[in-house]
Amino acid sequence: MRLFIQSQQLKVIDKQLLALLNINIVLLYKYPAHMKTKYLAILFLLIFAAACTKTNETNVQPSAELNSIALAASSEDSIPHVCIDNTIITADTGQIQTNAVFLKGKNWPNGKTIRVYFLNGNSFFKAKVLKFASVWSLYANIKFAVTTTRANSDIRVGFKYGGDGGSWSYIGTDANYFKNSETVNFGWFTASTSDAEYSRVVCHEIGHAIGLVHEQSSPVAAIKWDKPKVYKYYAAAPNNWSKKDVDDNIFFKYSKTATQYTIFDAKSIMEYPVDGKLTTDGKSIGYNYYLSSVDKAFIAKIYPKKTSSN
Repeated sequence: MRLFIQSQQLKVIDKQLLALLNINIVLLYKYPAHMKTKYLAILFLLIFAAACTKTNETNVQPSAELNSIALAASSEDSIPHVCIDNTIITADTGQIQTNAVFLKGKNWPNGKTIRVYFLNGNSFFKAKVLKFASVWSLYANIKFAVTTTRANSDIRVGFKYGGDGGSWSYIGTDANYFKNSETVNFGWFTASTSDAEYSRVVCHEIGHAIGLVHEQSSPVAAIKWDKPKVYKYYAAAPNNWSKKDVDDNIFFKYSKTATQYTIFDAKSIMEYPVDGKLTTDGKSIGYNYYLSSVDKAFIAKIYPKKTSSN
């Protein structure tokens, strides 16, 4: 809905400019010749000021309408930025252990305040990350707080850190293995990035940071991939993935025997957008900008909030 409102506001501004221009061109003929140059300069400044009028950003509200509008507005041939899932193989079995879409042994203690240390970035970017990371706290018994000491941090966040243009996160407490290193990276945020994109990417990466994995890796995910097209698609910019990257992040599925799972949730914040041109049946999945109802219910079970009865 915000995109529609902004377009309507631009139309209003255009009408105001046109009226201002028409009125003042008529008045200009009444001025002496030596006054016209000065008056034209003033008129130009007034028009410029009106054209530069902008609406202020407000808090993002979950909206299915925004999801559909943003998807329709995106280029049909555009390739989405998606993240690489960094997972550590467990030492005891050599296999990835899972519990639903939550890795066993990767969850933080319930009720924990996760201490965030920023490796770089200005106050604007930091505030955006904290704002959208905290969305998880509405449903899970976890919180986020900034620390200025790396040694005391739980996760270490960078913005295009070391020139890394990708977005990714280690899974849950795997961050403890990298105390002196970055554990979450945001690779494509700019000052003009929309709040919807901040929501999509931050909620997704922080989902990893609290223990969640990609929804398309669910054992019941039934996406009918056209694999040759997928390899070619993700090998291109902005992702520049190798065949192994695609295998690990797109085609990999957790086994049913090691996994407790529900039905596949195409609306999950942990699900990639799927271009219908990459599936053999033409089915697609749009961009997910907010936590789904399943995301909210599931994370509430992983990190249950205390109630009067407990």
